[in-house]
Amino acid sequence: MLNPNNMMRKLLIIPGLVFVLASCTKNFATLNQNPSQPTTVPLVYLFSSAQLEMGGSQNDPGYTQWRTNLFYCATMTQQMASTNTNQYVGDKYIYADEPSGAWFGFSSSGEGQYLNALKTMTQLLASAKQDSASNVNLIAMTEILRVYLFQQITDIYGDVPYFNAGDGYITQNTTPTYDKQQAIYLDMMNQLSIAGASLSTSASNPGAADFAYSGNITYWQHFANSLMLRLALRIVNADPTDAQTWATKAIAGGLMASNAENFQFNWSGGPSTSCNPNSYDLGASNSAHRGEVGYSLTGGVGDIQWGATLINMMKARQDPRLGMIATIPGSGPVVFSATGVVLGDTVAAHQNGLPNGLTEGAALQTATGFLSSKGCCFSVPTPYIYQDNSPQILLSYAESEFLLAEAIDRGWASGSAATEFQKGQAASLQTILSYNNSANGSPFTISAAAVTNYELANPFPGTGLAADLPAIQAEMYVLTAVTINFIEEWADWRRTNLPALTPVNYPGNASNSEIPRRLVYPQEESVLDPAGYQAAITDQGPDLFTTHIWWDK
Repeated sequence: MLNPNNMMRKLLIIPGLVFVLASCTKNFATLNQNPSQPTTVPLVYLFSSAQLEMGGSQNDPGYTQWRTNLFYCATMTQQMASTNTNQYVGDKYIYADEPSGAWFGFSSSGEGQYLNALKTMTQLLASAKQDSASNVNLIAMTEILRVYLFQQITDIYGDVPYFNAGDGYITQNTTPTYDKQQAIYLDMMNQLSIAGASLSTSASNPGAADFAYSGNITYWQHFANSLMLRLALRIVNADPTDAQTWATKAIAGGLMASNAENFQFNWSGGPSTSCNPNSYDLGASNSAHRGEVGYSLTGGVGDIQWGATLINMMKARQDPRLGMIATIPGSGPVVFSATGVVLGDTVAAHQNGLPNGLTEGAALQTATGFLSSKGCCFSVPTPYIYQDNSPQILLSYAESEFLLAEAIDRGWASGSAATEFQKGQAASLQTILSYNNSANGSPFTISAAAVTNYELANPFPGTGLAADLPAIQAEMYVLTAVTINFIEEWADWRRTNLPALTPVNYPGNASNSEIPRRLVYPQEESVLDPAGYQAAITDQGPDLFTTHIWWDK
């Protein structure tokens, strides 16, 4: 078996591997190049590389997560807030080309999912399919990863290159068609069905080279089905018939059964390429990187805080996680240091979220009574949840349970929606225990009594979808904040418009003071792939924040 920590280190030095080939992925045209005989690279290393790139980036490990997950999604959903108008532009619906297009990718930076993770997956699948019988599990797992990757890409932008995306590496097609989101979604669910059915316990698997499940076939099957259920419910407002068909199939196939099945990347920490990318951005306080949270009153930095909407919701719901994820730093930095942990004030009742839409100075003082957002006044994440080796949770058992509760509520499956909802609540509370790793010790505990008290304070209405869906989405709102998965929350919010959020009205915003419904393609796409770019605009509407993608009805 391979040691995952050693795997991460080896990924940096093996000749011809994807990290070494970063210079070959600067744009779609270079996907057509043969980068130093990729077929000589062990397939398990390509599989590991695909997971690392999918979770973060290649050259800059926090590039895509910082710009998409934090700059835009965290602040648009009002789970976080910032007075910084140069970087955290989503707080005020400001358009900026680089952060808006980052997830898609730029030829100038060589970053983005098309230029890294997708290229590696394409390379892996082309090589693995030369011996499909031996590589059946590696192919299936990669196809499942590919679906997850494209679910995020299309949820962010709408119509995108999909069916021929990445094939430029093989076919020399540098201008792939922008496919319609409806076709993308239906194919993604079909690919999950095919991949899940082909997984085999009798065939070889990547073992420890798999940073999510260490090759556990049952977990991969359940993940594929839970992801299928997520996708099915995502399209319910646009295509209720297919949504029900695929949701029913996903549930029948078997969903995640415990928090042990959370789909997460277990980062080893240390070097930047082995660091949780969100932690790299927020601070990774035991191996300092960007340090967006770890500020002091005299430091002059610290650009993002928990949002007032999230903090107020957690207070109202008597959420025991509030004092675990939030702290008011006071006059000292929030860090791990040689002398111990400096946390600030973690008393739940004292937490104070920053309202969205404000800048430093008079406006902030008028709205909150404080002249500055730095230091003493507003809650920031505690360092326990953004260590360099913190797990990156992308789809949790708790989410799967909440999705199942909704499906039952819609009459698509038998069982008790209330029971599954309570299972989701318990799993969601216990998900925070995933942060109890070797760097942190075990700072978090969730007792059975805490679970019971929380369930009593936040019961499932059980009176129909109109009342039940807000309860489910309130749980998801907190869960995605705890797991720093704001991309998913923004998609869920657009699907349900829950929880109710009040848009900000910042002068010069790019969305007519509406919470954006999509991000804008990279400007260079109109030059690099003009026909595809124009076809997307013709199909779904102007390339603007306010254009609704297909499933967003």
